[in-house]
Amino acid sequence: MLRRLLRAFEEAAPGEGLAQIADRLGIDRAEAADLAAYWVRKGRLRREEIGTVDCSGCFFASRGCTTCPDGSTAAVPRPTLVALTPVRPLRPGDPHGRRATGGR
Repeated sequence: MLRRLLRAFEEAAPGEGLAQIADRLGIDRAEAADLAAYWVRKGRLRREEIGTVDCSGCFFASRGCTTCPDGSTAAVPRPTLVALTPVRPLRPGDPHGRRATGGR
């Protein structure tokens, strides 16, 4: 099941998330999250958080902003979008040692 989940991420359509992949594979979403966490630890999935409490992704955060554009303070917890992106192993013979990544 581990390999099926990783393959599903590699073949996923843009915008398809963990919930949709779990449904497609016919497994519980909690189990899918555990399997995905395994691949994150192994370096085959990259986990990125967007919209965290510190507003680190915001244009204004780099300018010393303490308030978000909607008037709330940065210390207020905000919803976080978690993106999981496949990371392919190093390619043999790649002169730059780059990893190929998927676009999800």
